[in-house]
Amino acid sequence: RRQCPSSLRPLREGPQSPNSCDRHVDPDHRRRRRSGEAPGACPGGARGAGRGRGQGLATRVCVQAASLPDGMRKLVVSTELGVDVRDFFTMQRILKRHRFVHTVWNLAAPLSVETALNPSVAEQVTMNGMRNILWAMYEARVKRILFTDSIGSFGETAPRKDCTARWLTEHPTQDPGSDYGRQKRACRRLLREFWTFGGDPRWAVLPGVLHTEAAWGGGTTEYALCALLAAAKREPFVCPVDLDAPLPMIFSDDLVRGLLALQDADENRLREPERGYAIPGLSFTASELFAEIRKHVPDFEVTVELDPNMSKFAKLWPDTLSTRESAEDLGYTPHIGLPEMVSRVLAAHRERLAASGA
Repeated sequence: RRQCPSSLRPLREGPQSPNSCDRHVDPDHRRRRRSGEAPGACPGGARGAGRGRGQGLATRVCVQAASLPDGMRKLVVSTELGVDVRDFFTMQRILKRHRFVHTVWNLAAPLSVETALNPSVAEQVTMNGMRNILWAMYEARVKRILFTDSIGSFGETAPRKDCTARWLTEHPTQDPGSDYGRQKRACRRLLREFWTFGGDPRWAVLPGVLHTEAAWGGGTTEYALCALLAAAKREPFVCPVDLDAPLPMIFSDDLVRGLLALQDADENRLREPERGYAIPGLSFTASELFAEIRKHVPDFEVTVELDPNMSKFAKLWPDTLSTRESAEDLGYTPHIGLPEMVSRVLAAHRERLAASGA
């Protein structure tokens, strides 16, 4: 086995402020391993890309170092508090304890606005967390990792339409225009080193993630979720982004299908550089979203008050992601468009509000 480079060595510092996370163990993991299914560990599934994905991963993930939404609690058979990707020894212990794991999903990262507000903490989670995970994987001889990159990796020099992961590999020095994007770029660099030393890294460029859950993080594309909740409550909404700035999004059902397709693909099918793929969904402007919402809530009121960070990112990021590469190599195409997304999210919020008596 080749010696892993020192650049991947963890800083071996514990977390400054531990986050409570859960570890979920699939009792049927031995059968899954024999049948060729890919059990894995999943740090960070409570944030951004992880929201709304518990059901899709429940039959595939054996150890999940992340909080699940309330609706997924029935799937929990074992819980452990205090898992944090900034703590190398915790990651090391999990992978040593669960020898059956051979795929790790790294979803642990603050969202775009959160990173802009506190870049040093974000760096600890995103970059040092990745370093901890990769070194723990190396020690445990786990080769495959799936990392969720972001449209935040694209800067002002990137194409506006049909952006690809390939473009990022062909322009490694482009400036993403944010600490968020630069930290994602650093993670891709670590993944390249991991691949050089025998690993099987795969990464997905994700758009904004939409879902029916009751809570979400502080990202740019989350304005859409905030607007849908306000509409369900029949409250006015203050829009923080330009009404005519299109942004790529994806509904959680499509996200699960796309990521599982990337995880499960045979290596000889992955023809894109560094095994990076855009996972597309839908794309819309705030104006288009509000028009669709008014089909359900005709008196929905909107005013515009631009947030400096959110409006900056909305103009910086691409309008759409390419659909070709994921369709050809992974067999993935998105299914859910704007009308269905709005209908499903509003219905979920209304059901919760009715149950709470609000």
